[in-house]
Amino acid sequence: MLKLLLNPRSSQRVSNGYPWVFRSDLLSSDAKNFEAGPVLFADAHGRVVGAGYAHPKTQLMGRVLATGEAITDEEFFAYKFAQALVWREQCFHGAPYYRLVHAESDGLPGLIIDRFGDTLVVQVNTAGMEALQDIWLPALQRSVPVKNIVLKNDGNTRELEGLPQNITVVQGEIPPNGRVELIENNVRFYADVLQGQKTGWFFDQRPHRAWLANLSRGKSVLDVFCHTGGFGITAGMNGATEVTCIDSSAAALRLTSDNAALNGIADKVSVIEGKAFDVLEKINTRYDVVSVDPPAFVKTKKDMVTGLKGYEKLARLAAPRVEKGGVMFFASCSSHPTEKEIAEAVTAGCLKVKRQALLVYSGTAGPDHPVHPQLPETRYLKALGFRVV
Repeated sequence: MLKLLLNPRSSQRVSNGYPWVFRSDLLSSDAKNFEAGPVLFADAHGRVVGAGYAHPKTQLMGRVLATGEAITDEEFFAYKFAQALVWREQCFHGAPYYRLVHAESDGLPGLIIDRFGDTLVVQVNTAGMEALQDIWLPALQRSVPVKNIVLKNDGNTRELEGLPQNITVVQGEIPPNGRVELIENNVRFYADVLQGQKTGWFFDQRPHRAWLANLSRGKSVLDVFCHTGGFGITAGMNGATEVTCIDSSAAALRLTSDNAALNGIADKVSVIEGKAFDVLEKINTRYDVVSVDPPAFVKTKKDMVTGLKGYEKLARLAAPRVEKGGVMFFASCSSHPTEKEIAEAVTAGCLKVKRQALLVYSGTAGPDHPVHPQLPETRYLKALGFRVV
């Protein structure tokens, strides 16, 4: 197996559990022309400090699967999957709807797996992990026995790795409309695991949907960037009197309406198709509870200034839609800005329309999205609740 020699700083970090290796960490420039696949990482003396995989065509070229001279065979991956499963079953008491594998945080960089009952939806985001697919896929099949497995490899990160985008059902059968069912916070939903965003659902917002729903009894609710209605329908099932959902995707709104019908609350859920910024500028209705869950505005560090201005503008437009003393939930899935920076952008936007936002709640992703202690990027989600006066 190829052995890559690392500079002293990098080899020490890998020994201590850091999961990334950059091109600049290599000691020898002639070790940069090879096919993506398994490698050993070693210090300047050739002593192995970690095992993983590498892809020479990217700056972040190596990922560590284990420290020391581990053998990354099928048994290795089977153990990793089994450990991930044990934790999720403990968290959710056997209810099989969760993120099963959260990349580096579960010791499997480049791999995301969401579980929808008897269906697993897998995203392979690195060339190295794709090169190891013939090893880890059989391990997954025997460690987590399910009927269906979908490889939903259509994410933008694959382009950075020189990988094609494709969606493949490698086990079982998925309906042509891509729909599978899940249960979250005792509410039923359809997710489109073929054409939907990411894996088809965002399990990371589970605890925040529950928090907001608890404040929605007897209240009117506006769900902005609703996707398939996760916040709004959960609120509706917890006593909200009326729910309005806004999204730019007609397909997502069809799922939202069908999810409302699935739970028997179609009569109190309405949808508005359009860009959130435009719709918020046009509508005049005020709501007791407003949820704002936009896509990432800060995808790279160079996007920080414009991205934070985007969050500020969104808050400026959303705040007038909140009744005095009402609640505004605001989320950011961008890893680069801090929680403090997001909160400051939101409060600044509110002040521009003479509304004060008092922070009453904060959180991150649920326990099925563990945080790697050496990768602050894995604590990407900032979920903030404000009382708007």
